[in-house]
Amino acid sequence: MNNDIIPTGGPHSALISSQIPDNLPADLEAAVRNWLEREVALGDPREDTIKTYTSHLNHWLRWCNARGITPAAMTQADVESFRHELIQAGMKASSIAVKLTVIRRFYQVAMNRGLIAINPAANVRPPVAREAKSEQKHLTAGQAELLIMHLPVLGSIKGLRDRAIIALMLLEGLRRVEIKRANVEDIEDVEGGVRILVHGKRKDGYIYPREDTVAAIRAYLAARGEVTVEETTIHHRQAFVTPMFLSVRKNGRGRGRISRIGLNSVIDGYLSKAGLKRKRVSCHALRHTCGTMLYDVTKDIRAVQDTLRHEDISTSAIYAASGREHKRFTRKIPLAITTAPTPPVDDSCIPSAPVQETEESP
Repeated sequence: MNNDIIPTGGPHSALISSQIPDNLPADLEAAVRNWLEREVALGDPREDTIKTYTSHLNHWLRWCNARGITPAAMTQADVESFRHELIQAGMKASSIAVKLTVIRRFYQVAMNRGLIAINPAANVRPPVAREAKSEQKHLTAGQAELLIMHLPVLGSIKGLRDRAIIALMLLEGLRRVEIKRANVEDIEDVEGGVRILVHGKRKDGYIYPREDTVAAIRAYLAARGEVTVEETTIHHRQAFVTPMFLSVRKNGRGRGRISRIGLNSVIDGYLSKAGLKRKRVSCHALRHTCGTMLYDVTKDIRAVQDTLRHEDISTSAIYAASGREHKRFTRKIPLAITTAPTPPVDDSCIPSAPVQETEESP
């Protein structure tokens, strides 16, 4: 491998070193480093993106190691066996798809560097998701109000935090990852109110939150007090930031930036208390609820697109369809199947038409 493509001292070098295993061959390790540092997310990965990629990759590497086979010697049959074990373990088709994508890209990097001749994962596809998708992934306005009613009215730091989190998800449409990445420094006072810089999946953008959302955030930040800043890398530059939301110990004190799993636990907890928890309704359902209610009151797809920060307006169009009587389109067919039996017609007095021989219909 050429030394000029091996990243040395990149902004995520220390993080990558802590995530990838020590027993990888040197040339393969260098390829992985180059991939994570320079190719993932078009060369500008966030720390949590690197952790996600390395988590899936390490799962595969542990599987290889348990069978005493080096990753470079794996075949398509081996990758298919790995997929089969994931299916047997009950993993969702979507989760298996993510793992196979990471493995496929890992081997493509090795091929591009001349380390292997073929990509063993190139033709291994994820299983088909056979479960019927729920039509309603959002809450109704009444259910959203019920969720808010189950938030703590007074006082604890955790309660204040949870109210602010749900305000950002339910009323402003933020994604789970955007809540996790939020920093205190992202809040700006501007003419007409406040704007917040949101670190999205692919790019950053601004939201202009409601007054009650801002009040909920500020109440939480004031109650929790000062917290330790984090050193991170933003757009290839070192930065020091203050996490907006912390996970909370039983004594009420914060213990570091809240995780995605932690956010799931928070939202699922309140959904369960309100009797609203069901399959496929979790953090992202609050974002869907925001988009659906926003379209209901504005009938403006552009408003939904701007609020949810969709690049393509066709993504926003799903919220226009979500209120169509639960997609009961067939009600418009001008036919009816009655529940009461229709009396038989006495056709004994109707003369029979002469029978004509015709070709039998297929």
